Amino acid sequence: MRIIRDIRWAAALFLLLTSVIVVAPGGPGATLAGEQDWLDAMMQAVLVEQTKDGSETSLFSPYVAQLARVRAHLLNGESEAVYRAMNRFMEMLQAREAGISQEAADRLFDYCYVVTPARYHDVSRHLHRLSGHQVGAPSA
Repeated sequence: MRIIRDIRWAAALFLLLTSVIVVAPGGPGATLAGEQDWLDAMMQAVLVEQTKDGSETSLFSPYVAQLARVRAHLLNGESEAVYRAMNRFMEMLQAREAGISQEAADRLFDYCYVVTPARYHDVSRHLHRLSGHQVGAPSA
């Protein structure tokens, strides 16, 4: 039952964040259609990891807040600021800030490479991890 409740809570939080963004000044019309899909996917991944870990909201709230900063820069068309904010997000994952598990941090870090357009993050951070995954070695 707790898992179902947590999933519902995560879905409700995601919908709330999405609705706030839609009615924010500038709205989603400030970017091209589909431009935010990767960011929505990244936010959803953070919420899923929070639910999986059964963690308190406070463990993942800094990550949600950082992605909210990314979204604000994206809506304002500030590509360089999006790049800096996404790299800060990746630094947070690498340092496992707020005490998130190594497994959750690694999954989110790897997923970030998959969904985030290369222009918005330092791809070189992932190269050693990807080469390890391709030969079957565990993630660093």
